[in-house]
Amino acid sequence: MKKILFWIDEIIKRLGGRIIATLTAAMALSIIAVMFTDGWIVSMGKQGDAISHIRDNIATIYQLRTNVHRAESAQRGYLLTGRELYIAPFNDAIDGARANIKKIQNERQSNLVLKKQSDLDWLDAISASLEAKAAEMKMTLSLTKAGSTEEAKRIVDLDQGLSEMSKFMQYTQVLLDKHNDALTILLNERKTSLLLIRIAVIGSAVMLLLLVIVVIRQLLIEMVTRDQLRQQLAQDCKIYEDQLHESTRQLKILALGNQGDVERERQKLARELHDELGSILTATKMDVNWVIRKCKDTAPEIVEKLRKTIGYLDQGIQFKRQVVQDLHPSMITTFGFWPALKSLIEDSAERNHWEMDVMLPEESVVLSETIDLIAYRVVQESLNNASKYAQATKVSVHMLIELNYLKIDIQDNGIGVDMQTIDATRHGLSGMRNRVKAIGGHLDITSAVGEGMTTRALLPLDNK
Repeated sequence: MKKILFWIDEIIKRLGGRIIATLTAAMALSIIAVMFTDGWIVSMGKQGDAISHIRDNIATIYQLRTNVHRAESAQRGYLLTGRELYIAPFNDAIDGARANIKKIQNERQSNLVLKKQSDLDWLDAISASLEAKAAEMKMTLSLTKAGSTEEAKRIVDLDQGLSEMSKFMQYTQVLLDKHNDALTILLNERKTSLLLIRIAVIGSAVMLLLLVIVVIRQLLIEMVTRDQLRQQLAQDCKIYEDQLHESTRQLKILALGNQGDVERERQKLARELHDELGSILTATKMDVNWVIRKCKDTAPEIVEKLRKTIGYLDQGIQFKRQVVQDLHPSMITTFGFWPALKSLIEDSAERNHWEMDVMLPEESVVLSETIDLIAYRVVQESLNNASKYAQATKVSVHMLIELNYLKIDIQDNGIGVDMQTIDATRHGLSGMRNRVKAIGGHLDITSAVGEGMTTRALLPLDNK
């Protein structure tokens, strides 16, 4: 406990009270934003269910109207022709209309429109109007079937059916208007909830971004302060050592030139991608996971959608890592591919005291930028593995262009590994394989305990 308090005190001293206050405020605001966002998401789920029920009822009302029109059409057809084939469609239409009304009545518990008794009275009026209309139409059909066609026509001429149909259409229109009004209100409420959620998410992201900027600024101030102290101490050294150091630095700047600028920019870009974007994506994923835990029992549809969002976030995090790892080596841009590759091999051999066997094409051979980068990465990762794990004394690097392919063969006489138990992520093998496969190439890595490791890559040169 004392150690924890000591470290907390050290952090406060290093970052300062303002930074700690900013961190605390940002965390509190983020938590509040998450809580409000969760409530809005739950509200949107309920609104979505209500909208779905209302739209179903609207569709059912239109289907009810359609069934009544079908029944009228079948009635007219039978009265005009007397053919029995119109009887079945008539009965089906009447049964369908009754089923439509029954469906609306059964769903009134979840229907926001039919909560009042006056609203249910409209539904009862529609049902009564339907039955009256159905009775009138069935009477005319029965008279026609019995041969009393003239009597049936007189009933039709009384316009009782027209009156009932007018009432039916009026009642259903009132019910439709009520549903449409309720639907408009719910849609507006959902738009408001969505806007609030967007504001909360964007606000949280902005706060996190500002927080990262403040922390980085404080760290940079510390770095500058320490650098100034080191410079002050360096001034106490001998003049000769200072001059030698300055001369060496100037020679390095002169020799590397643009390479240093390019590398610094790429390192800066990689650092910003890793620190800023990585922290935002990770925090967002944690927030979504929190929402999933809170909503898993109450809103399974939202949870399923959020799980897909987690998948998209995972893809974004993985893509960010790949971009950071695949940044273009600056030496290729500055000196060209072949000199950069030779420099890499020679530096590795000198550093590890290897006996090298190198065979490369002529420097006049020009490859595409993509092939340059992938070939460089394959050689670089293989030499790094040999340096870190292989304990090798001899390494060979052979590259050959044949049949529009670049063939790469790298071997070492190290201790080897068991390919069944090797950690591909630790040795960078998955990264090499993914890069090669991305352009339609092939990578084969073979090894056994005590027999060294062989890496073979086949890269197509016609890749665009």
